[in-house]
Amino acid sequence: NTVELSGNAMNEKELVFTPGPRAAFIVVKTIACSLFGRYELGAHLVLDKGDHQSLMMKGGVMYAPLFWLHRCLCMFAMARSNKSKERKYMAQAKRIHKELTNSLKNKNPNVLHCVSLLNAEKAALNQKKYQEDDVRKLYNDAI
Repeated sequence: NTVELSGNAMNEKELVFTPGPRAAFIVVKTIACSLFGRYELGAHLVLDKGDHQSLMMKGGVMYAPLFWLHRCLCMFAMARSNKSKERKYMAQAKRIHKELTNSLKNKNPNVLHCVSLLNAEKAALNQKKYQEDDVRKLYNDAI
């Protein structure tokens, strides 16, 4: 399993977390899920309500925008692959996307690439056949 954190130093199934270390664990686990294509597990971590308060977008730690980007990518991926629950996933993705966009509007230059990539992902989900070039351009601009 590519996203199960286990080895000589630790095994995630045996740990009991306090709120601080649990937040760091969720960050690592979410990013791993996004990078290794385990979007369903990443989406499940997003929908788990207990972790929302510990990782704030505003006034949070410096890696919070990257964490929220990966959360949103998992939501978009699940909305694409699971049509029966698409509304639930899209609602969460839109909320995260809006927070990152507002952060960019409030002069946070560190989220520009995150917002650009999420704009391309959102356009890819909503595209029509004749809009493929527009979506490709959004991805190229994000890169």
